[in-house]
Amino acid sequence: MAQSCDRIVDGLRKAGFHIEIIHFTARTSKIQYKKQQHGGYSAIPFQESEAHVLNIAWNHIETLGKFEGLVCFGGYLSIMAAPIYAKWGGFPLYTFLRGNDFDTAIFTARKRPILQEALEQSAKVFAVSTDKVKRVKAWLPQIDVHYVPNSIIVETWQPTESELSFAANWRKEYVSDKRCLGIFGQLKPKKGINLLIDALRKTPLAKKLHLLLIGDTSPELIELVETYEISFTHKPFQDRYELMKYYLCCDALVIPSYYDGMPNVMLEAGALGKPIVASAVDGMKDVIEHKKEGLLFRVGNEEALRKAIYDFCALSDSELAAMSNYLQNKIKEQYSLKNEIEAYEKHLA
Repeated sequence: MAQSCDRIVDGLRKAGFHIEIIHFTARTSKIQYKKQQHGGYSAIPFQESEAHVLNIAWNHIETLGKFEGLVCFGGYLSIMAAPIYAKWGGFPLYTFLRGNDFDTAIFTARKRPILQEALEQSAKVFAVSTDKVKRVKAWLPQIDVHYVPNSIIVETWQPTESELSFAANWRKEYVSDKRCLGIFGQLKPKKGINLLIDALRKTPLAKKLHLLLIGDTSPELIELVETYEISFTHKPFQDRYELMKYYLCCDALVIPSYYDGMPNVMLEAGALGKPIVASAVDGMKDVIEHKKEGLLFRVGNEEALRKAIYDFCALSDSELAAMSNYLQNKIKEQYSLKNEIEAYEKHLA
């Protein structure tokens, strides 16, 4: 979410919007303010209680001047504060549902009424997948909700010669004649990692694949992969630009999530020409056309995931290259920052 926020804020500022960022964080003990071009950044300490931090945040916001709107990214504190701040300030509220914020809040007893209040008081709501738009509309038909997908700045997301060389050498050492599937991000059950392991352990597929796991996980998961004798490499969480060389090591990325937004890793991998094997839900379904830019399977279905991986292994090198080209071109043409910012400009101007 932080990466998306930075990209959108920077794009809107360049388009002429003045934006003051309010960031709740435990990394500071006092309010810190930094002037930025076309706005500023305020770090608000979270150390005592929700009530305390939100009261001192409003006191600070009042010192920043008058505003014409309040944008709320879907974190819990933001969702709780935004409807009140908008009323106090007398300006419209715009709520952005980015990742799993909607999926978790709607089924959490304490958070659901807070989410509902924020959505009902929003002048407009924006979601990064058509699934999210449909679910918001089905729950609260009166809400003015719009689909605006994520984007990627392709021009700054280009591999260097050293990264290409790293990937080639890494593949020689770890992959050999296998195909490499990358799983990047939160390696947790809700992201479908256990479903993937279960799909592989009952088949000879494991002998044809090498898994590249990038992200923090539990020792139990690593033990499970080792128990099933699945070839794998695990690396801890990496900075975004450190990930570039590891994307290049893969033949495809796997996103078996039960629910999601529009994952940055999908756009990042796709922009590098890496096709996607993903559950047919949320942003994955919006971007990937089955058997054209990747392979989709029914969400949460182990048999369907296993078939998708079989199909992936059966692809010829030329078919795999064609998938890569289709996805790379689609992301470049349809998921640019220019398109994303123009969509927000249209609604926020």
